Amino acid sequence: MTAVTENDLKEIKDLIISGQKAIEGRLTSIEIGQAEIKGEIKTLDAKINGVSDRIKPIEAAIPGLAEKVGELKNWKQIGLTLSGAIIGGLITYFVKTPNP
Repeated sequence: MTAVTENDLKEIKDLIISGQKAIEGRLTSIEIGQAEIKGEIKTLDAKINGVSDRIKPIEAAIPGLAEKVGELKNWKQIGLTLSGAIIGGLITYFVKTPNP
């Protein structure tokens, strides 16, 4: 082969090698990024599980609280009904009672 052809082949070979090194560098940085993302996902998963564990007791307490609120409503209704009946009875008593 001639010197020009050998130099051209060497230049092409060097370009291929430098291209492969660049690709390997990018792949390495992608792999590092994937590892970081996996770590973040594990951290988020742990936080979600922690929040989920905190929510479970609250979810368990909601029916009891709803029942207590319902009971309070009933007591309020009973109280208002009784107080209304007493006030109505007193008004009726005083209206019907003749004044001397």
